[in-house]
Formats: sequence, structure tokens, C-alpha cells
Amino acid sequence: MKFLVLIFVITVICIALQWEWNQQVPEKMRLQVGYYLLGIFAVTVTAVHLLLLNAKKGPGSSFIRAFMLATTLKFFFYLTVLAVFMLFTKDNKTALAIHFLFYYFVFNVLEISMLYKEVRK
Repeated sequence: MKFLVLIFVITVICIALQWEWNQQVPEKMRLQVGYYLLGIFAVTVTAVHLLLLNAKKGPGSSFIRAFMLATTLKFFFYLTVLAVFMLFTKDNKTALAIHFLFYYFVFNVLEISMLYKEVRK
């Protein structure tokens, strides 16, 4: 439950930052699809986190396998999302890459730190 509240708060903060970005930067650097990208990150991290918490209930080796599988699949999913956005968006590609890396960093740090706390219990 704490994770879901934290993910909601981080997502709202990122929405505010995205809105502020679009207000402050020149028009050629604005990113209208950034909100979709943010939604994809929030939903993916939440789903993976909940699946890994479920895998934690089993023996230790099952959690390790689930973690490695989830990390690999999530990485390839994110690469696919980035490629699709790069190919089909008319927005600035540099701004898209900046937002992607920012969201990737923020949500992965959040997920790993919260998962570490849960596993140590």
C-alpha cells in the first residue's frame, strides 16, 4: 500500500514537472506525448513491483528468477516503447530521450529501493 501511495505521489510530481517543462521551454522542445510515456512507466513499475512481491512469498530461488525475468522483460519493453515513440511522434526527439531517461531513472530507483525494503523484511 505504501508503494502505491508513493508511486501516485511521484507520478503527480512528474505530471507537474512535465507541465512546467512544456510551459517554460521553446515550442520546438515541448513534448506533448510525455504524459503517455509517464503513464506507461507508472503502470509498468506498479505491475512489476506487485508481481515481484507475489514471487517473494515462494522460495528464495523463485524470487531471484522472477526478478531477473522481470528486469529483462521490462528492459526490452522500455526499449520497444522508446523505439515506437521515436518512430511515430512528431515531437522533438531530444526532449523525448531526456524525458525517457528521467522517468526511467526515477521509477527504477523508486522500485528497487521499495523492493529492497520489502525483501529485507
